[in-house]
Amino acid sequence: MRSVLEEAARRRVFRLAALYVVGAWVALQVADLAFPGLDIPEQAIRFIWIGAFALFPLALIFGWRYDITGRGVVRTPAADSAGGPVRLVRNDYLLLSVLAIAAAGVLALLSTRIADMRQPGAQEAVLEISPNSVAVLPLDNLTGDPEQAYFVAGMHDGLITLLSKVDALKVISRTSANAYRGATKTLPEIARELRVARLVEGSVYRDGDEVRITVQLIDGATDENLWAESYSRNIGNVLNMQADMALAIAGQIEGQLSPGQESRLAGREVDPETYELYLKGMYHLYQFTPEGMEQGITLLRQAVDRDPSDPLAYAGLALAYNEIGHSSGPRSAFPKARAAALTALKLDPDSAEARAAMAEAALYFDWDWAESEQNFRRAVELNPSLPQALGHYAFLEILLGRTEESFALVAQASQVDPLSPVWPSFACWLYIVADRFDEAVAACEEGLDLAPGFPLALYGLGQVYSAQGRIEEAIAVHEQIPEGLPIRYWALGPTYAMAGRREDALMMAEAMMIDPGPKDLLHIAFTYAGLGDTDGAIRRLETAYEARVDWFPWIAIHNGYGGVLEGIRQDPRFQEIVGRLSLPN
Repeated sequence: MRSVLEEAARRRVFRLAALYVVGAWVALQVADLAFPGLDIPEQAIRFIWIGAFALFPLALIFGWRYDITGRGVVRTPAADSAGGPVRLVRNDYLLLSVLAIAAAGVLALLSTRIADMRQPGAQEAVLEISPNSVAVLPLDNLTGDPEQAYFVAGMHDGLITLLSKVDALKVISRTSANAYRGATKTLPEIARELRVARLVEGSVYRDGDEVRITVQLIDGATDENLWAESYSRNIGNVLNMQADMALAIAGQIEGQLSPGQESRLAGREVDPETYELYLKGMYHLYQFTPEGMEQGITLLRQAVDRDPSDPLAYAGLALAYNEIGHSSGPRSAFPKARAAALTALKLDPDSAEARAAMAEAALYFDWDWAESEQNFRRAVELNPSLPQALGHYAFLEILLGRTEESFALVAQASQVDPLSPVWPSFACWLYIVADRFDEAVAACEEGLDLAPGFPLALYGLGQVYSAQGRIEEAIAVHEQIPEGLPIRYWALGPTYAMAGRREDALMMAEAMMIDPGPKDLLHIAFTYAGLGDTDGAIRRLETAYEARVDWFPWIAIHNGYGGVLEGIRQDPRFQEIVGRLSLPN
């Protein structure tokens, strides 16, 4: 043993071992400091320890046989050798390769294990997750009848709507919750992705007019069942049943609710046939396709005709007409939305959805900023988890010069609807207006990560580049918008014009002139502005103004629409048009 130790000392193995221990200690300290910032759990430090022990024998084998000199790696001479270090031969290269492969394998395995434990944004998520945040996962259909999907979806949507009325709760929207229908992920994984502390899951069983719903409240971090209950009612009392469920769930999360909160969750009896029409109408409406919108409106109108005193169908119609107004629908869509919302509010003054519909009609058609703000504020008070109200309210705020308030609102919309690409796309455009281009790019890229090829995000990203003068990059992005979509023409007409591609720009303008919708009128004006045709642009802006194009007021904002209007902003005729909007200075 003594001779072995003496030989090890001669070969300087102990010195290498000491250097290895120091190096391993430094690696552990660096990992301990770096892991939190990289969102790597503290427990992953054990893999650094494992790696240090696993690689130690390899280091000793290397130290016994080889030395590192100014000439590179050489073999340590034998004790009875009279010469100096020995040059490497074939067997040495083979051994060194084996040692290197073994070390690389250990490092790759441990790096993979550490990467598997890494939770992107986990540190941030832990800080941001509110203990009062909850997501209601899609309810299971236990009827055995696929035709009852509309009914199960209605029960799910109704429970989300009621929970959203509790001020203290942050409730994830139906859009993001529905993304987990049929998902194979664990509940903690879902909770982490949605950034919620609690999950509600359950099932619906229907036999004729009898309905049974079973729900349970789950701790999102531990997968622990916190509470469960089963409810059975006749369909005419289904709203009372939903109210009882919402009260029980909110009580489990928040504790005792105030009398005012309890009254806002109060249910009522419904006419079964009217309610069926409403549920079917909303089910088709939420497909957000032209066919679905048409069928949904038809069913909701039937519900209104059957029971004109029921506010639910009126609120649904208001949502439908607003969606049509935001697309390439007729000018009459927003007034119809306002009329339906006004009726809904007469029947139920606490309908957040109807308030939001009123606010959108006032913002996008009436251009009544005070009325819009009043209704948006009330909608958010009634339901702070309504992403549509939050996102569109953000557009009003930036129009009124309240930039930071605008960013806060659209961020809140993303929090309650984290899987929708709409709100990051909204944020992108808002950041463009504020000349915060890096944040605008990041927001649009987030939208594209959530939904690759999402047209509104591509539209916004191209406008970032336009505002920066990066016109060719803007065109490259806008050309990714699928053929046949109106937004492709809206995007490419102005950007081709700004690039000096006159023929291409005019071709886009001509396409928009064929049976033009409201937004076509506006983007034709933008195209002529980009071509430097001020008279043509002003003339077409007048037409867009008369048509009450919903996107029109934001021409008043610097860098709105990618800066295409900067060349005509000083024209007195343009300033006169903007002056008619009566915006605050």
